[in-house]
Formats: sequence, C-alpha cells, structure tokens
Amino acid sequence: MGSPRVVFVPASGPRGSGEAFRCLNLARAMHARQPDLDVHVLLDPRAGLAPDSCWTVHALEATPARAAAAVAAHLDRLRPALAIFDGSGRTDHLRRVRRGGGRVVWVSNRTSRRRRGFSPRRMRWIDLHVLVGPGRGAAPPGRIERGMLRLFGGPAILTTSAIAPTASGSNRADRGHGNGEPRQAAVFVSGGGGQVSDGRPVPELFLDAARAFHRATGAPALVILGPQYEGEAASDSDGDSEGETDDGPAGVRVVRSLPTETLGARLAEASLIVAGAGNMLSNQVLLAARPCVMTATGGHDQPARLARLAASGAVRPAALDSAVLADAAIALHRDPEARAGLVEAVRRLGVVNDTGRVADRMLGLLDG
Repeated sequence: MGSPRVVFVPASGPRGSGEAFRCLNLARAMHARQPDLDVHVLLDPRAGLAPDSCWTVHALEATPARAAAAVAAHLDRLRPALAIFDGSGRTDHLRRVRRGGGRVVWVSNRTSRRRRGFSPRRMRWIDLHVLVGPGRGAAPPGRIERGMLRLFGGPAILTTSAIAPTASGSNRADRGHGNGEPRQAAVFVSGGGGQVSDGRPVPELFLDAARAFHRATGAPALVILGPQYEGEAASDSDGDSEGETDDGPAGVRVVRSLPTETLGARLAEASLIVAGAGNMLSNQVLLAARPCVMTATGGHDQPARLARLAASGAVRPAALDSAVLADAAIALHRDPEARAGLVEAVRRLGVVNDTGRVADRMLGLLDG
C-alpha cells in the first residue's frame, strides 16, 4: 500500500487567506508526525501562500465553492484517504470522498459554517467536525445541535482554541520587560493584505498609521503588508523590504510578508500591535499576549469577533482609519497601565495553540 493521501480544501482567494494558512499549519503538523503522508491542497493561488514542501498544490481558478467542478475532478483523481474542508465544501464533495473510501473533516470558525456542518445533508458525510473558537475554545454543541447529533448520528465533535503556527523563537508572554512594557518595535499588520477600504488597500492605511505613530512617539515600527498586497509601498529604511527585517533600527520598516511562524515571533516581541481582526491573525495576536489595537478590515466575521474580544478587555477596538489607528496606538504607547491591563485580559482568556491536538485527532482517522 502507498502512503496515506490527505487533501486539504480551504476557502481561498484574493480577499482572504486565513483558512488556507490554518490548513498549512495543520498540514505541517501532520507531516511532522507522519512523514510518509502524501499531502495535497486545492487552492486559489491568489491566497498568497508561498510554496511549502509539506504538500502539493493544485491550483484552482477561484475559491473551492466557486470551482465546484474542478474540486470534484481533483477529488475523483486523488481519491484521498482523508479530506479536510475548511470554510468551503459542497455536500457533493464530501459525499465523493466518503463513497471513495475516505474520511471527512469539516472545520468551522464562523456561525454560518458551523451551521452548515450541523445540517442533516452534510452531517451524514462528516467523520469529524472541528469547532474553532477564541479563548478557551469554541462553544460545545448546544441543545439543538446535540439533538441533531442524536437524531442523525452525526460526526464526532472536537472543540478547539487557536490553530496557529509555533513561533520561531520564544513567544512566551513574560519574555522581555514584563506586563505590557515596551520591548521591540510596534507591529502594524492588517492580515493577508488583500482588503480594500474606500478604494485604497488596507495595508497602506496601516502604513500611514505607523508613520504617524513614529512621528509622534519616536518609537520604531514594523509594518507587514501581507502576501496578498499588490501595491508599491516602499520601505522607510535601508533594509530589505521583500523579506525578513531587523527589529532594532529606529524608524518605520516595511516588509511585504513574513512566514507565519516568523510573524508569530515578531508579534511576541512587539511593544504593541495594531492588527486586523481576521481569524488567523487574531489567533496569533492572542497567542503573542501583547497589547493590541484591533480593527475590522473586511469579512463578515470580523466585526463580531472584534466586539467579543473588545468586550473581554483583550484588545482595544478602533475604526479602520489611519488617523484613528495612529491615535489609538499612540495613546496605548503612552499608557503602561493600559498595556498591562490588555495583557492580563488576554491571559484570562486562556487561549492555547491546539494545532498539535487537532493534527493528532485527524491522523487518528487514518488509523481508525
């Protein structure tokens, strides 16, 4: 028998990449545990993921939900032993995998996707439903969902907190000077970088905010534009604007993008963070446990997520406006008590990185 074949099918496209990066984290963790896995991903290349040796990429012309025929053809050809659908998956696709002898995982981090995973039409074809949520984890199945599980004999349920990469270097919240005290540069990162606000790329709003922050405080700032950013924003320093950057020099430094594990390390070392409220990025921000100004940069899920985190005291909310973001960051920079309070609130949330636990559970389906 050949190596077990695993296929990831994440939602992906030019305006969002969180699901694709989450799948990449899981693929790396699974491959590290079982190197003989034959891992594939069906992906819209505009999601901006760099090539990775852990999987083989099969390019789609759109997100899987809008490339249904191509996804079906790939599934028929690959005949996976395990398929993971994250944020996207038609009932026909799930059924094809199961009728081909494979197992199916459904990943949901939004109410609408969770609802689809508990629909009778899909439940019968799903082996494991992974519920992703902030803090200590997603809410367990409620009364109606439990009733549906009893009635339809649905999938196993796994509730999780964050699914994110392990930062390269320490990402311990107590590293450096302690609760909320400045360490390195303030980090400004909107997310994947493909969002637009009033006709302008959102990363450029973050860059303007970083420049205003530096002018007002003299503190260094690091701006990460994102892999989906297609503009021409230049670096204000002499460093390399296309890859990794040093954190030490004063001023505003700009990089196009960073590997997710490197981003995690930069966030963990930041004096403060100004970030978008995307699912993947917000998880990394919470794991870094640094003082954060957060804004909704796009996507129907972001306003509700931002409201929940702000209500918990874990982030300071702000409107998507360069001046508003700059003012919020400046005020936070000048208020050590507020920084310490945000850090403590994040710690009370109890967010943990569940990537390894989810990878182990998925590999268990191959053994089962």
